[in-house]
Amino acid sequence: MSPTDPIPTLPLPPDARAEAYLDRDVAPDLDRDLDYVRTAPRHLVARSAVAEVLITDWRQLGPDTFRLGAQWPRGHHFYAPVAGTWYDPLLAAESLRQASVLVGQTYYGVPADHHFTIAELEFEVVPGALLLGARPAEMRLEFTATDVRRRRGTLTALTLEADLLRGGDYAGAGRLTLHVSDRRDPAAGEGGGYPPLPDPVPPAIVGRLDEHDVVLGVPASAAERRGLAWDLRIDPGHPVLFDHPTGDVPGMVLLEAARQAVQAACAPYRVLPVELRSAFHHPVALSTPCHISATRLPTQDATEDAALRVTAWQSNRLTFDSLVVAHTCD
Repeated sequence: MSPTDPIPTLPLPPDARAEAYLDRDVAPDLDRDLDYVRTAPRHLVARSAVAEVLITDWRQLGPDTFRLGAQWPRGHHFYAPVAGTWYDPLLAAESLRQASVLVGQTYYGVPADHHFTIAELEFEVVPGALLLGARPAEMRLEFTATDVRRRRGTLTALTLEADLLRGGDYAGAGRLTLHVSDRRDPAAGEGGGYPPLPDPVPPAIVGRLDEHDVVLGVPASAAERRGLAWDLRIDPGHPVLFDHPTGDVPGMVLLEAARQAVQAACAPYRVLPVELRSAFHHPVALSTPCHISATRLPTQDATEDAALRVTAWQSNRLTFDSLVVAHTCD
C-alpha cells in the first residue's frame, strides 16, 4: 500500500456489527464529509489501472448501510461525455460495481482473490444531474444491503441498493447483485483461444470515435446484417473493458454492448441512456462467438424516449438481457 492509499477498514464479524454501532465510542465519525482527493486501492474495486478507479472514500453507517464517494472525470477516455453535454450514465454502473466489490471485501470479509460476478444490475439517472460542469462530478452513493447470503459463514451473494447524489441533488438510483465464488486462477483469461474479431460496426453509428472501442461486430450472415443483430467483439487487449485477465466476458462489456445496440438502433439520433435493467443469466465464455440482438418496445407515454430489449446469445443459450430506455438528445 502506498502512503497515499486510504487505510482499509477491517471487517467486523457478522454478529458484532450491530453491537458496534450501539457503542458511541467505536462508532465512526458519520458527520465527516466524504473525501475526493485520492482513489481507493485498486484491489478493493477489482481494477488494475489506477486511472480506472472511481471510488475515493467510504464508511459504514450501520450494520448494513454504507456511504461511498466517487469522482467522475469530465473527460474519461472511454466513458466519454455524451453529446458533449452529459456524463456517460455507464459511469453510474461502473461506480455501483466498484462500490459493491469494495463493500464486499471491506465489510463482509470477502478475500481479495475471490471472484465477483454480476448477476443483476439496474440503474436510472436524472439527465439534469448529469450535466458537465467546471469540475469533475463528486458523487455520493448511499448503499443499503438488502440480501446478504452466506454459506458456512462465507459470503456467497450480496444485493445492494443505492441512491446517487451529486451535491444536494438526487442524481439517480441503482441496484446490483453480486455472486461471490472461490479463489480465481491468476492466469485466467491468458493464453488466447479467442474467436476471430469481427469487423466493427462504423464507430459513428454506435456513438464512438475509435473503432477499437466498438464492441458490436458486423455479422457474417447477410440476413442478420439487415436487422438489429451483431456479433460481440471480444477484445481482451482493450485497456478499459478488459482491465485485467478474466475467465469470462466482463459484465461491463455486455452493458456497453447494450448501450451501443440502442445507439445503433436510434441512429442517426444521439441518445442518452436514462434507465437500464440487466440480468446476467450465464457467464459468457471468451472462446465462443456471442451474438447480440435488439428489439424495439412500445413506450408507455408520448415522450421521445426509446425503449429496447437487448439480448446476448451464446451456443443457442440466452446469457444476458437488458431493458434500456434512452432519451433522444436535442
